[in-house]
Amino acid sequence: MWFLVFQLLICLLHPNLSSCEEDTRSVIISVLEKATVFLENEFDKINLDALMGYRLMEVYLGGILRKWSLNPRLASEWNRVARLETKLATLTEKAKLALEQNNPDYYRVFAPAFRPGFWKIPLQWTQINSSIASQTGTDCPVMLLSDVCISALLGTWKGSGQPCSVPDDCRRAMTGPQCSGYDLSHQLLYFMFAEMEGCSDPLFLNAQYYRNLFCAPMMQININAEKEGLLENFGDLFTENILFCGMSGFSDFYKPQWLNLILNWQKPETGCFWMYALSSAPTGHYLELGGCSSHNTGVAVGALAGFLYYGF
Repeated sequence: MWFLVFQLLICLLHPNLSSCEEDTRSVIISVLEKATVFLENEFDKINLDALMGYRLMEVYLGGILRKWSLNPRLASEWNRVARLETKLATLTEKAKLALEQNNPDYYRVFAPAFRPGFWKIPLQWTQINSSIASQTGTDCPVMLLSDVCISALLGTWKGSGQPCSVPDDCRRAMTGPQCSGYDLSHQLLYFMFAEMEGCSDPLFLNAQYYRNLFCAPMMQININAEKEGLLENFGDLFTENILFCGMSGFSDFYKPQWLNLILNWQKPETGCFWMYALSSAPTGHYLELGGCSSHNTGVAVGALAGFLYYGF
């Protein structure tokens, strides 16, 4: 693993080397292959966060295959990704069935997000408009309401069966100013779910404005965490921001140095990811599987697949 990351570091320092793109593709694919071995070994133990990350990885791999099929020069990498996608599809289905059995109530809430075709990856790219940004703060109830509000969009809240419902509490919370951290990223996630579900509430007519409103401070959070050496405590949020804003079409989150950081968080002996000093891990993120984090692993594989889809 360290040899692969060293290869990538040389590539980043000398971007004009003819083999740079090929080396970077190979490194990312190798890391995703190893992460899939982790899923193969632990499919019946991972939580919904990790399964969702692997599902997003699977969707990105499908997009990569379509994109690379037009380039004969990428035939060998295309074959690796095709094998990986086939293997991953089988494993995510097994993991989904295990999660449904182990935690049926929680799975039911998010079950529509695992149906084929739910997630769509960007076909067009943009960059952050920093003139449209909110100030960050801490007085936000978003995480307290996130599951309820998303389940209302999916039609699974209390078995209603009616998707795209936007309760007043959710309308206020998911557009409220001065959120930060996971509250901020989950405001964006709410709008992502609304887009994937095809919701037409007037709130979502301004979806691009809100995506930028949220991703601008999310970008600043990442820049500050990297600059101030805080990734020991913020690596998970840092990677989640890349995953969500990248999937929302903001290409400026796919920075080469951020790719290298995520690659270095993989545990080579297991294939999972761990982004914390042990003393700083949030409750529920630690998984007794060789010092792995289910949430870290989910956001990492989704973000890395986004890097591969966008950059090559």
